[in-house]
Parts: sequence; structure tokens; C-alpha cells
Amino acid sequence: MISVDLQAERRVYADRARWVTQLVFEVTDDAGLRSPPQAAALFAEMVQVFCSGAWVATVILAQAVLEADLAESEWSDGMILNELRYGRGYVWLRERRNHLVHADGPGPAITVASRQTDATALERDARRAVELAIRGLAGRV
Repeated sequence: MISVDLQAERRVYADRARWVTQLVFEVTDDAGLRSPPQAAALFAEMVQVFCSGAWVATVILAQAVLEADLAESEWSDGMILNELRYGRGYVWLRERRNHLVHADGPGPAITVASRQTDATALERDARRAVELAIRGLAGRV
């Protein structure tokens, strides 16, 4: 029999949502994020999967958020655009996403078992991805 503590799950979800909200306010100096429609929708989806603990999906969506923003926005600051394309954190995110999606190594990038055994590292990657997405959308790279 599978037992699920729904109240505990809701608390964890709410704690993660608060973390994202606080991060947005810290990065944007309480101004919030303004994104083009596609990037905004993907961002909302990314937050939802992050709060649910879907770490791999969070990393994949974080990169999609930035790609949508780059495609839809007109960045006038070339330094920000350069950082979003070639900056160390953003290159890490793109490579991490590609590895997870395309499994470019000798074995699978992720397995059902490794989602459990590597949960701490996957959560750390997801948090980093969320932060990079927020900083990228805010132009605070």
C-alpha cells in the first residue's frame, strides 16, 4: 500500500514556491519579471514542475525559457546577450539540458533508479537552473 502525506507534500510545494518568489524579488529588486508570452508561459510551467520536485523537467524547461526569451526579446545590451549565449552558467545549463535530453554519453543520462539515488544532485541542478533562468529573464546575468 502506498501512503502519501498530502499535507506534507503541499508544504514542500509551498516552500519551493516561496523560494522561487523570493529569488525573483531579490534578483529584480522587487520589480518582478516581464517576459514575452512564450517565455512567460514556459517560466510558469518551469516553476510548477520545480515546486513538484520534477528536477530533470525543471532543467529542461529552464533552458527552454531562456531560448524562448532570446527568440522573442530584443536585447539592446550586447554584454547581457553575450553572457546568455556564452557565459559559464548558461553554457552549463545548455549542456546539462542537452545531456539529459539526448543522453550523449555511453549510457543513459538518467534512469528511473538514478532519479532516486541522485535526487540531491538533481535538485541542486534544478535550483541552479531556476536561478539562471530568473537572472537571464531579468537581464541580471
